[in-house]
Amino acid sequence: MDRNPLRLIGIIAVILGLLGCPTGGPSDDDSSADDDDAADDDAGDDDAGDDDDAGDDDAGDDDAADDDAGDDDGGDDDTSECTYTEEPPVVSDSPLPPESPAGVHESTVADGFFDEYVYDSSGAFKLGVRRNWGGSVIFFGEGNGQPGMNGTNTIDANDTGREVQVALYDPDRHLQGCAWNASCQSSPSPCPEGMQWFGWNPVQGGNRCNNGSWVDTWNAGDGRLYVSTVPKQWNPNWEDQDCDSSGCDDPQLSQLESDVRLHQTVRFVAPRIAELRYTVENLAAVDHAATAQEMPTVYTANGQGGPDLWRLFDASGTEIPIDTPAGGQDPFYYENFTSPGPWVTMQNDDASYGVAILYENGEDWFQAWQLRSLPFNNVRALFSFGVPANAEVEARAYLLLGSLGTVTADAAWLMGHLAPFGWLDQPAAGSSVPEGPLTLSGWALDNRGVTSVEARVDESWTVPLSYGSSRPDVCAVWPGYPSCDAVGFSGSVDLGPADDCPHLLEIVATDTDGNQRVIANTLITVVP
Repeated sequence: MDRNPLRLIGIIAVILGLLGCPTGGPSDDDSSADDDDAADDDAGDDDAGDDDDAGDDDAGDDDAADDDAGDDDGGDDDTSECTYTEEPPVVSDSPLPPESPAGVHESTVADGFFDEYVYDSSGAFKLGVRRNWGGSVIFFGEGNGQPGMNGTNTIDANDTGREVQVALYDPDRHLQGCAWNASCQSSPSPCPEGMQWFGWNPVQGGNRCNNGSWVDTWNAGDGRLYVSTVPKQWNPNWEDQDCDSSGCDDPQLSQLESDVRLHQTVRFVAPRIAELRYTVENLAAVDHAATAQEMPTVYTANGQGGPDLWRLFDASGTEIPIDTPAGGQDPFYYENFTSPGPWVTMQNDDASYGVAILYENGEDWFQAWQLRSLPFNNVRALFSFGVPANAEVEARAYLLLGSLGTVTADAAWLMGHLAPFGWLDQPAAGSSVPEGPLTLSGWALDNRGVTSVEARVDESWTVPLSYGSSRPDVCAVWPGYPSCDAVGFSGSVDLGPADDCPHLLEIVATDTDGNQRVIANTLITVVP
């Protein structure tokens, strides 16, 4: 990973337009701090798969093969006595099953904002996104028995740049004045290193003019919220060759959209734990080189009408001071640090309430920003990846709610229960194949690493597969996971002689924590 903090001043971009504050009153209550409900929800269950995100097939139940098609005695079909007759649902790429029952959804309209909320299954906790601001997360806290915002909110949600959101960068186009010809790494920009002159920088919430990135598609159901948006460019003048910064005064330029589309699906996977699933889709034939990205970044509540979550702790519970002067145009402080685990938390004065962010791929290099006089609190992983031309990049992260002790326990549970996910490339789903060895290939990922992959036939016998072949294409889409790029599997299986009845083929992966999960399945028919 490139740990050179190219974007040291990146986070502070969102300070422009500090206009207001979250609603609600201060809370000293821990979010069910002593409740270990998360550990009661066994993420190792093969039923993972109700995460219906951007353009993906609806994730099915890994136990779908248990539905015995042979129970139907009617009809004259030659396959009426077959055990398996219908193609099983596509397995979700989410490592965790959905909550059951699914949490409810609510919509609110207040002060011109259109907000959508999803609750956990108990109704005790909720997460909200704002359709005016690209679906960025503007609420994560307790339900409190009332719709909309309340004083337990752990998220800043002050303007179009400060919430839980995605923001992207390009080292060749990182400042106005050199972004227009992608020369920023070889030729210095004439413009100052400041938030007003950022280059290519799609921001989910909106731009420095405080104009939001409107959601163009959204839906809710089965305990989840899905949104799609084309984020605005933070700086409407980003392609100018000079340092003009009057774009916010131009009615058309001030609404300038970027050349990427962001898909986001959020859902609770356990009490106090919400999954954030992102797909960045590059709509242009332009490569954006790897650098530290915000996928996502977290701006925490700052005490203006709610909790002040200013104390930063790493995964060992060690407090991290944010006291390195940023210098340059802006009077902020920052800190780059490694956490012993892929998560950090920001807490209130006595660490009795706060929010944590955990990155599924295991990213443990973080950057935090703060200015207590505003006040302003921010943290995110220095998650480095590029956005290739006309390609997609995927990532998952998790928000955890509660005291330092609670989020520490829930993070341990979560990391230990995240099961493998992957894909079967060959054979294609529903294939008819000749007799003899059938070649299998695909890939598998896990938050801590995959130990084995095997093929299971008709739920009765297995064949071990080779794991560890190079798949840079997979790791370009899902960057940062352990063992990348050596995440491919391959092998062969002989399904026997030709038969009118199809066989159920399942790919089963096991990780270092012992979680075993079906990551792909299909019906295969052997023909003469």
